[in-house]
Amino acid sequence: LQEQIGLMKTNLEEFVREHQRDIRNNPVFRVQVQRMCQLIGVDPLASRKGYMAELLGVGDFYCELGIQIIDICVATRFMNGGLIDLEELRQRLIRRRLKGSEPVVEDDIKRAISQLAPLKGGYRIVDFGGRKIVQSVAREMNADTSMVLGLAQQTCKFTMEDIRVGLGWDEHRIRTCVDDMLRSGIVWVDHQGAVMSEYWVPAFFSQISGASLGNKIVF
Repeated sequence: LQEQIGLMKTNLEEFVREHQRDIRNNPVFRVQVQRMCQLIGVDPLASRKGYMAELLGVGDFYCELGIQIIDICVATRFMNGGLIDLEELRQRLIRRRLKGSEPVVEDDIKRAISQLAPLKGGYRIVDFGGRKIVQSVAREMNADTSMVLGLAQQTCKFTMEDIRVGLGWDEHRIRTCVDDMLRSGIVWVDHQGAVMSEYWVPAFFSQISGASLGNKIVF
């Protein structure tokens, strides 16, 4: 069995050598090749001190991508509290990268973020009912915050009454959670609501047009 695996790895290396250009320029093909590597137990970014990464041409690619992800997350943190929609991040990366650079797909971002773990900056991807959000702050998101964000994922906003009805919490628990979200910058508050204040989640804004927000958000 070990001999067979060794032969497969050798054949894979030869395949990668022959298709390096396609791997770099075609993101779908790149993902497929990386998954082939995983199937036979090869981590392209770690094997033999980056040997396979060098063959694949992805070592520098993911390093560069990781730096760009950090730059974007830091630059937008004052707006979103360290939470940014994965697709919004991808679009920002595409606009930021030089013309002619390798295309970027979701899988590339996931791999680049996984390489940021040693920096201990809190970079990770969290899921809210199918919506993928990149977290870039070194703090644990408690269960209450996660539940409220899940409640707001469709409309990008919520009120305290929404939490009371949707989650059945008492006023003290609601206020404690919302105040914590405000302090961390995860939500913005709109006091101009006709009946009660609304709390908006900037990380979810990518799903609605800027026009629909009007001038209601209080910074």
